[in-house]
Amino acid sequence: METPSLVSAGEWSGSAPAKTYYNYTPRNVDMKYSYTWPDGSTSHYTLCTPPGGNIFYLPVTVTQLSWHEGSC
Repeated sequence: METPSLVSAGEWSGSAPAKTYYNYTPRNVDMKYSYTWPDGSTSHYTLCTPPGGNIFYLPVTVTQLSWHEGSC
């Protein structure tokens, strides 16, 4: 089963599994996400994403997208 993609058109919060993401806005976005390791522990991250798309190499859970002021 393919892990879903996350497509953004603006700010958002919630919980979405993702392996790829696409920022269809003209702005940079701060993305908060987490990864749950095989031992059950969870790591949390924040990533600035410019317009466009990219891939996570592991399935993650995205929890928030917010506008990033300035360049990444």
